Amino acid sequence: MDIAGLRGEALAMADAADEIARRYFGGPVAASAKPDGSPVTAADHEIETALREWIARSLPGHAILGEEEGGALEAGRPTWVIDPIDGTKNFLRGVPVFGTLIALVVHDEVVVAVASAPALDERWDAGTGLGTRRNGRPVRVSAIERLEDAHLQHGGLEFLRDDPVLWERLGELATDSWKTGGMGDFWMHMLVAGGMAEAAFEADLAIWDRAALVCLIEEAGGRATTWSGEGVLHGDGTILSSNGLIHDAVRTRLTTSTRSR
Repeated sequence: MDIAGLRGEALAMADAADEIARRYFGGPVAASAKPDGSPVTAADHEIETALREWIARSLPGHAILGEEEGGALEAGRPTWVIDPIDGTKNFLRGVPVFGTLIALVVHDEVVVAVASAPALDERWDAGTGLGTRRNGRPVRVSAIERLEDAHLQHGGLEFLRDDPVLWERLGELATDSWKTGGMGDFWMHMLVAGGMAEAAFEADLAIWDRAALVCLIEEAGGRATTWSGEGVLHGDGTILSSNGLIHDAVRTRLTTSTRSR
């Protein structure tokens, strides 16, 4: 399989997605609520439609799984997993931290990934054996080994508010680490891939939220698992990305109460 060529296809798709996103961003955008209450905009629909048309035209033997129009991972065919706009709430409010996530899954492995954030002028891409790049330049995770020196990112306080145990554990992580923040969405995981943060964790993610992150983190030398340590692609919707060196320390604090340690 020509991973470099497929990465090139993903980058071209990201160019098309960026053009659409820039056209909508910063002004009034038609939006509605999905059954789960999350917002979807005209930009989401237009980007996914454009990428589906691109794949049908350029890669007709490939399957597609997208946030807005559905699909499934197909064991017998390469499958593109698309999140047309990750960070839709930011997009709606004019916050530039949003991006299109594109991943190619082959035999249950993510082999190509792109996270493109046009309002930030940031483009991250990766391919199996090719490493991870930020705006075309190779990046690596950090070499920080101690939790007390680590910068941690979480996906916001919403997923913690109804769980006092998790709230307590986040407090412990904040106490034990150098710095914590709640950037959320794909961007905090890119901070891990680029060595600006040591770990990022969140919950309640769909496959299109997390598929690209796996390749981008691992090809940068890091590690991505569920909070329980399982594979992310078919996991429980949680994700912990890290530089690998502090992964187990963070995972233990996310899954074990103080009294059990």
